[in-house]
Order: sequence, then structure tokens, then C-alpha cells
Amino acid sequence: MGNQRSMSRAEVEQAVHSLECNPTAPDELKHLLRELQRHQLELELQNRELQEAHQALEESRNRYMELYDFAPMACVSLNERACIQDLNLTGAALLRQDRTFLQGLPFTPFVDPQDVSRFLLHVRQCIAGETLSTELRLRVARSQFEVRLYSAPLQDGRPHERMCRTAIIDITELRQVQLRLSLAERLATVGTIAAGIAHEINNPLAFLMGNLTLATLTLQSQAPEAEVSRPPGALEGRPPAERALKALAEAQTGAERIRDIVKDLGAFARPTASRKGRVDVQQVLELSVKMAMAEIRHRATLVRDYAKAPEITADSAQLGQVFLNLLVNAAQAIPEGAASLHEIRLRVRTEEDTVLVQVEDTGEGISAQILDRVFDTFFTTKAPSHSMGLGLAISHSLVSQMGGTLTVESKLGRGSTFSVRFPAAAPPPALTRERASHPAPPSALQGGRILIVDDEPKFGETLQMLLSLSHEAVYTSSAREALLWIQEGHHYDAILCDLMMAEVTGRQFYEELCQLAPEMARRVIFMTGGAYTPASQEFVSGMTRPLLIKPFKADALDQALRPLLPSV
Repeated sequence: MGNQRSMSRAEVEQAVHSLECNPTAPDELKHLLRELQRHQLELELQNRELQEAHQALEESRNRYMELYDFAPMACVSLNERACIQDLNLTGAALLRQDRTFLQGLPFTPFVDPQDVSRFLLHVRQCIAGETLSTELRLRVARSQFEVRLYSAPLQDGRPHERMCRTAIIDITELRQVQLRLSLAERLATVGTIAAGIAHEINNPLAFLMGNLTLATLTLQSQAPEAEVSRPPGALEGRPPAERALKALAEAQTGAERIRDIVKDLGAFARPTASRKGRVDVQQVLELSVKMAMAEIRHRATLVRDYAKAPEITADSAQLGQVFLNLLVNAAQAIPEGAASLHEIRLRVRTEEDTVLVQVEDTGEGISAQILDRVFDTFFTTKAPSHSMGLGLAISHSLVSQMGGTLTVESKLGRGSTFSVRFPAAAPPPALTRERASHPAPPSALQGGRILIVDDEPKFGETLQMLLSLSHEAVYTSSAREALLWIQEGHHYDAILCDLMMAEVTGRQFYEELCQLAPEMARRVIFMTGGAYTPASQEFVSGMTRPLLIKPFKADALDQALRPLLPSV
């Protein structure tokens, strides 16, 4: 029996043919051979189907392996000891090793030491049957990057044997973009915060400067003329009133410096809506220098090389932002502590019908390989915590929107030069000879009746005392009380009204006054320490009434009052 073998198809066909040709062969035997021939054909068909199915399965497996190997994400299979059982080519490229070398090795050497315990817990939970994800850091060839692991349990084919099949997504760039966007959002709030700070500083600064002026005027009225007009010098031996006047003058100078700083801060806190006008580039550049000096002074010597240049048409706030970005960028290209060895040179030139402003530094420079990318959004050579890669991109966009160009020239190790070019604005129309040669002298003002509306009592009371020296001035901290006085029939030559008030805003007061007494509404002069809400910004940009920015000087107040008060 051990030598028995199955008959081939040819043998079966020969046997069937022999029996059919032999009339003496039993019918049962002939029937049995026909059945055998039919089963033989069925087996051949089944075998052919199995071969085709096996070939299709092999092709599908090959396609799967190609997709697995060249998938855009790294895939790795780990056993319960977190050793690599299998991984695709993308995973091998991520770990920068040959795939055959990595199989069987533990994965933990590629995990940041601070994240190893979290990684092993992740693998244990996956082996136990959980599908989960975890973020951690990998260290590969002295490089560190952030990844997210997506893991699911995988049966190995052997009973009670499971593996952890993990997809690894590199999220380093995503995290950097998220960080930059977060910083950009924080930067977007700086303007609002700065305007709010300016408003809070300007109100007390206004009544501080007003009281300094009052004290100075009082002392001057009491001090002899000789003491007031004595030339400056040592104060020893001088009368107390003169020493007090000197101290008040210095305090006034300090207060004015604070006012200028707040004003500069407010210039960079305006809304982004473009307001083009005639701009003196040197003036805007100097404002930006004052803002950037904290970055510059410890790194380089500032050199000004200015030539007289015509005005340009631009938005002064946006242009100031461009210059500030370029100055800070130049300063940060120079290491700290060697200011005497480096310089930042500012040039202003006129080239035919173009105004050129250059910011040149002697810093580290930019390599030729990346020079054409310096204006790309989010591109930076600095650490993400030190730069968002937005400054130069924003500057380039702003300059283009204003009709100018921003270019760069640089050599590695020798510094960079950023050049801003704008078309020169057409000269303003000349004044007529008569008007230019015979300016009208200002007329003297008679005392008027002035209403002050401001919810900052100290400022309102100080302004009332100052105006009471020449006018009849009344003050209220309530806009509703002011409206009631007007409704009762009180008439005022001028109304000084604060724009930003808590209970009733200056805008609401003005709109109600327009309904109540339209003629009186034409006598309103607004005051503000900083119109920084969207509604107040919109109102200020569209109104026709005068606006005084706190703290203001007496001559600015007189100039605003002059058209409203009777004159001699």
C-alpha cells in the first residue's frame, strides 16, 4: 500500500478509453472510472483557482509592503520589551539606521531620557490591549524632535503573544508653527495693551503737568522779576522762590519726557488700517531709533548718515514698524558686549525721484544659501523662543502695500544692509506771496464760559484751575449732569469733554448733545489719553471736532479754544 500513488489525468483517460472499447468490462467499473475522471477535473480547477488566489494574495502583500515601506509616516512593531520587531523604510529613515540593523534592538535609546518612563508605560498599555496616543521627544544623531505615537495592539499569530503596532508622526514643525502663532497672537495684543497703558498714564500725567504749570505760575506771580529772569547757574544763596521755580522747571521737563515716551509708544499701538499721508522718513526713523535703543546700545554704536530728502506718501505708523523691525534685526545680528567694535549705520538719501533709507550692520551676516528666504513667513535662523520669523516678512509686506520696495544685501561674517525705497511725494502747493509774507497775528482772547466734562476728578479740577486764570470754567465728572445743565438753559462758549469715560462715553455725550442742543454740539472739543477701543477709534477717525491728546500744553489748548471764544 505504501507504493500506491494517485493516477494522473492521462492515465485516467487511458483507462476509461480501454474500458469503453472492451465490451466485456463491467458497467460498474466503467461508471467508477467516469466519476474518477470528473473528480480529477474538479481538482484541477480548484488547484488552478488556488494558484490564482495565491498569486493575487502575493501581489496584494507586495502592494501592502510597498505602501507600508513608503508610507509618509514611520511605522514600527514593538514587543513587550519595547524591542523593534519590524519597521518600515520611513521608520528606518527617521531613526537614521539600516532596517536590518534595527530589528531586534530596543527602541528606548532613541527616546529622550526624560520621556523613557512615559514611553514604556505607553508600550505596556498597548500590549495590554489599549489603543492610545502619546507625545514625546526623540533623540537621533544629536538631533531632537517631537513626535506623536499612535499605537494599537497587534496579535502576533502565536497564542497569548501581542505586539504594539505604532505609527510615529513628526510634529516638530507643527509645534513650532503653533508656538509662532501663539506668539503672534500675543504680539497682536501688545498694541491694545500699549494703548491702554498710555491711556492710564496720560490721565495722571495730565493733571501732574497741569499742577506743575499752576505752581510755576503762582510762584512767578509772587517772585520778583529779577529772581525769575536771573541767568541759570548755581542755586546756592538764591531765594527759596527761585529755587522752587528751578525745581518745578526740571520736574516739568521730566514730565514732558514721560509724555514723549508714552506718545512714542502710542504711535506703534495704532490699528493696522492704513492711513497714508505725507511722511518725513527721517522723523519716523528717529522715532523708531528711540524705541530700539534698548536693543542697540549694548551691541553697537549708532551712526547717522542723513542727507536732506523729500517727503514720501506712506502710513507713518506702519513705516515706523518697518524701521523698528529692521533696527532690532540689525541689533540682534550683533553679539552683546562689544558695542565699540560694531556699528549700525543709518542712511537717508535721494536717488532721482526715490527716497532711500538703509539700515546697515556689522553683524554675522546671512549666507548666500538662505538669503533669498529671509522675507519668507516663519523663516528664521534664531531659536523659536527668540524669533517668530515674522518681522522681516511683515516689513516686506507693509512696504509693498505702501508702494515701496525692501531688499537686502549680505555677506556671511561681514554684516547686512537692508534698503527701503519709496517714490518721493510731489511737492506741496506753494503758499501765495501775500499769505506767506504777511501772516495774520493771533487775536487776543476774551474770557469765555467753559464747561469741562471728565470722569478723572484730579485732572478736571486741575484744568478748571488753569482755565479759571482767564475764563469762567465749571467742571463736572458726570456727562449726564453736564447734559442736565445744558437742558436747563446754561450756555457755554466751549465744552471740553473726555472721550473715554466709564459711565457715559464722550461719543454718547456728543450724540445726545446733537439732539438736545445742536448749536452747543458744535462747541465740543474732545480730550483723550488714548482712544484705543475699536468704537472710539472709528469715532475719532470719522469726526470733525478738535481732539486734544493728554497731556497737552497750554498753547495747544488756546489754539483749540480760539475759534470758539470771543476775541478782542
